[in-house]
Amino acid sequence: MKHLITIMKHLITIGALLLSILTFQAQTTNENNLIATIDKETPVSMQKHKVPGLAIAIIKNGKVILKKGYGFSNVAAQKKVTTKDGFNIGSISKMFTAWGIMKLVETGKVSLDAPISTYLKSWKLPSSSFDTSKITIRNVLNHSAGLTVHGYNGYNSKKEVPTLINSLNGTKNADEKVTLFAAPNTKWKYSGGGYSMLQLLIEDVSGMSFEKFMKRNIFKPLKMKHTSFTIDKKIIKNTAKAYDEEAKLIPLRLFAAKAAAGLHTTLEDLILFAQATINNNKVLSARSIEIMTKATKVSRGNYGFGYMIMNRFGDFTLTGHGGSNEGWHSGFMLDLKSKSGFIILTNGSNGRNVLFGSMKTWAKWHGENGKN
Repeated sequence: MKHLITIMKHLITIGALLLSILTFQAQTTNENNLIATIDKETPVSMQKHKVPGLAIAIIKNGKVILKKGYGFSNVAAQKKVTTKDGFNIGSISKMFTAWGIMKLVETGKVSLDAPISTYLKSWKLPSSSFDTSKITIRNVLNHSAGLTVHGYNGYNSKKEVPTLINSLNGTKNADEKVTLFAAPNTKWKYSGGGYSMLQLLIEDVSGMSFEKFMKRNIFKPLKMKHTSFTIDKKIIKNTAKAYDEEAKLIPLRLFAAKAAAGLHTTLEDLILFAQATINNNKVLSARSIEIMTKATKVSRGNYGFGYMIMNRFGDFTLTGHGGSNEGWHSGFMLDLKSKSGFIILTNGSNGRNVLFGSMKTWAKWHGENGKN
């Protein structure tokens, strides 16, 4: 009898091992099929839409199963895209700004529900028929403050870029003037202008430049060595060139509104950021990440703090952000439940067309296989 029990235990162990091997082989096959599809579709789509270069990463269950560059970061020099090339990521910058604000919250420097005017010392929002004192940091983070300025076009040279305060005042460009157009916390309206206010808040509260604060408190602890709001010679040297709708070279756009649209980073660094979002990290608590990635009622379930929330691709929720500036399009989306997702960076004004195609390919695969 004991001998029979021993045999049965061995058979069960062997069976479990075989099942594990078969499951692993099936998962590997599914992953290889996805990568083969992306390898086939991406160059075709890039050529069709005149997008010179693209970098992509796919994460499954916390593990990177693909990180790769396609096309060129510099067409004239025939320099191929690598995972270490820099890209402007447009409005994905807002996720990082939200991290900066939450760092101030965690250290007791600011309160989410205090009026933002409490902390803004060097600039005040123009008076309005609505009560500006009711605008809280929470309102601004989740775009429910009733503020103007959807986005920014940027400038062609450093000489053209206004100071942040001049940008907020619309001194050089009236389209950048931030005002209150609705009662706070009554409606959702995307506002890059609000994030410019948060940029100034970080400077006023911390006593250091926004760029320095973010490097010291966010990028450095996350070991994001090639990520910066400071566009200096080092960043430019390692950054891909930007191209318009006809794949013609255009100047790198620069921003006063860096918190809303001005971050440069690499695929490798964004992978680190994705892992920091889905796992424990040295910068923010799990509770803060939960608050930031939880959709608000006023946004109708579509936005948290710097994170967009989407449910349009299947029975899973994607959390992250998209970004677009002239010459650049990018996407960063995670299924937090399964610790999976994708990152796509492009250096073309038509990058959105390629990005969404790859996104749909991944989402279909993820819905069928990726959550297993």
